[in-house]
Amino acid sequence: MAFEDQESSSLAVHLDYTLLKPDAPLKEIKLRCQHAAQLGLHGVSVHSSRVAAANLILEDSEVKVGCVVGFPFGAPDSDVKRFETEVAIDLGADEISLVLNPIHLKDGQPKRLFRELRDVVEAAETRPVKAVFCQGLFSEQEAQQAIELVRESGVGVIELLGGVRPEPLSPEDFMKLKASCPEGFQFKVTGPIMRQSEALGFLKAGVNWVGTPEPGRVLEDDEIEETTHQPFRS
Repeated sequence: MAFEDQESSSLAVHLDYTLLKPDAPLKEIKLRCQHAAQLGLHGVSVHSSRVAAANLILEDSEVKVGCVVGFPFGAPDSDVKRFETEVAIDLGADEISLVLNPIHLKDGQPKRLFRELRDVVEAAETRPVKAVFCQGLFSEQEAQQAIELVRESGVGVIELLGGVRPEPLSPEDFMKLKASCPEGFQFKVTGPIMRQSEALGFLKAGVNWVGTPEPGRVLEDDEIEETTHQPFRS
């Protein structure tokens, strides 16, 4: 779904609540899932260990339960990623965000990356899969090669993950990745996006969904003081 409203009135359905803080207790996960439903968000993004809890809270709502696989750098073995996907689907995940492992391309083994993509697509059954590019881990040539493999695998959504490196993520970073993509892809950007102006900047650049740890602040247009960028861990 493309962002068409130039104001903020339709913003909620383009936001995902990122609940990826590794030390968040179950009570916090439940409260934030309830908050996502109250706000009318597109979805929440959780680790596989929290899929069951999120699904229990959100099963009667329109909010999608998304599960990250291989978060944050895509480093786990491909078989581990397939198994994590199978577990997430069994627990009730609606969507899978697969963090791609750049090492396959750096080692000159693109077939291994393609196999990883296909295995996860098959394990996800009919659920949508997003191919996640971790900010700064792919060269321009590697990104172009990976995008072609993503297209061939049948994955239709590309996600840019920022905030796991010191450098902040900008719409220009997204536009650079998008420029390498053929027509037909949808896009998501995830990171420590705290301001409504930031979210709108990405959406107006062609992003379909924005993942943020502060959707309430984004929707309320609650501007925060300028702070030093911190790695994303929410």
